Amino acid sequence: METENIREIVNGQQLPQFIGKKVSVTGLVTNVNPNCITFDITTSDNKTVKVNLKKPYTDLLEGYVEVHGTAQSSVIICDEVIQFSDPASKEFDVAAHNTLCQLLHTVPDLWRTEKYVAAHNTLCQLLHTVPDLWRTEKY
Repeated sequence: METENIREIVNGQQLPQFIGKKVSVTGLVTNVNPNCITFDITTSDNKTVKVNLKKPYTDLLEGYVEVHGTAQSSVIICDEVIQFSDPASKEFDVAAHNTLCQLLHTVPDLWRTEKYVAAHNTLCQLLHTVPDLWRTEKY
């Protein structure tokens, strides 16, 4: 089992609880430093998080991004930036993502609960029966 890609999905408020650990934080790019080495995001719980890159980012940073890296208080030392497409950025459900972050850290073994198993099974069925599920209003 590969463990190098395991990280906690957190919001801005939870970030300080994971200092020194690998995290994934999603947020809206709000400020890019001219040196292209740091930028700020506003997370799903409306907290500002500074992202420190290991090398300058050469593409335009805007909209929503998912940042993978190591937590250091309200800063992330970034390993990877995944930029959402323009349509995905416009449709990103901030409230749902924030709820996910909260549930992941308040429900012990969430992935082993009956509700998760039932939801997972339903999602699997939908994926194979509803064409373009990701583009529907229900998703």
